[in-house]
Amino acid sequence: MRGIAIAAITTAPVAATGFADWRISTILLAAWAVAVLGVVEEISPLPAITRLSVQSLAAGGIVLCGLQITLTGDLVDGPVTVMWTVAATNGFALLDRFDRAATGAAVAAAACLAGAALASAEPAHAVLPGALLAGLACACLGGGGRRLGPSASLFAGFVLAAAATVLVCGRGIGAITAGLALPTSITVAVAAWAARRHAAHRQATSATPPRDLAFSRRSYF
Repeated sequence: MRGIAIAAITTAPVAATGFADWRISTILLAAWAVAVLGVVEEISPLPAITRLSVQSLAAGGIVLCGLQITLTGDLVDGPVTVMWTVAATNGFALLDRFDRAATGAAVAAAACLAGAALASAEPAHAVLPGALLAGLACACLGGGGRRLGPSASLFAGFVLAAAATVLVCGRGIGAITAGLALPTSITVAVAAWAARRHAAHRQATSATPPRDLAFSRRSYF
């Protein structure tokens, strides 16, 4: 249920502005569907095909509303946007297996996307990542476990992927590559750090002798 709380906190400031950008309201509706999917997943594990189908439908919904990565200007941009959104969403879900790694990656990506929008003189595009940043901050302050959980990680991943798409929609290849690489590179960097830290912890744990063996050695000498 942590994901529903973060979704509600993220939606609140956007709703307070009166949903000035209809694309943001579309993204939030789709992200809510993904968050509910995560809640169901927390209760009872779902088949992978079910999860991917719901996520693809949610991503397809924002594409049908005119929000997509404009790489070629042809019909292929729609499927590319769906695949990018689903991949980024599940990337955060997988990253959530490493304690607070998903939280750190989501906070960093949201802050960077909001900063990029402000630097591009498009403050309206900073509303969504900024609202997500507020939701994640409240979740961190509220505690409730080190991991985000399936629902929150799916919601955060979907919102960040969509926010990056909003930022690069209608721009050139260079801007699109940079905009999509921003959250991706942060996720990969945090994943590499978390995997290395986890491996070092496991190595240290396996190298530590059992307590009773250590005690017997001290007693012997």
